[in-house]
Amino acid sequence: MLTSYWVSCPHPDCHWFGSLLPQNDVEAWHGAVPVRGVVVFQCPQCHGEWRAQMVGEDVVPLPLEETSVPWA
Repeated sequence: MLTSYWVSCPHPDCHWFGSLLPQNDVEAWHGAVPVRGVVVFQCPQCHGEWRAQMVGEDVVPLPLEETSVPWA
């Protein structure tokens, strides 16, 4: 079963929000909760990436890294 998460893009000037699957997360195909504690998302609007920490069945965005902003 694939698991998507309700998230909002944390990048400045991008206000996209919706349901996303973790990017390149092979473990997402194996069950409802990924094995790792950190997942990576890519915004379908600005294409910026960000990492999030698994907290129970939810995700909490981690601070953005300078390299995660495609236009930086």
